[in-house]
Amino acid sequence: MAQTPNKLYPIEEEITPLDHQILRAGGSSSNLERLPSRLQQSKHQRSTSLREEIEELAYENSYLKAELAWNQEARRALMELHEKTFEAATMIRESLIRVNDRLRQCEDRYLELWGVPPDKRMSEMGI
Repeated sequence: MAQTPNKLYPIEEEITPLDHQILRAGGSSSNLERLPSRLQQSKHQRSTSLREEIEELAYENSYLKAELAWNQEARRALMELHEKTFEAATMIRESLIRVNDRLRQCEDRYLELWGVPPDKRMSEMGI
């Protein structure tokens, strides 16, 4: 009798390690503010005055600007990594092609030394 695997239920509120650090420092991020518990909490908490609401929105605006700056900086760093990785992959590919050609030439010269005719060589037979 086959056992059915235990189902994994999704975690309702997942945050990144970075968001966790921000939360522990008493801050917030757009990821944290989109958590179901935070959305529910904000529905129940309404500002008592227009002034308080403006202050809250100004605070939210400031941390969103900081988060946007962080995202832009992280994106630039990742784009640079992508570019460098592509350059490295291209260099490796070109090096492998050159090495393969040189190894084939070495093999041909070595087999020539032993008198193996070109039509009897393994590299030419696809082996």
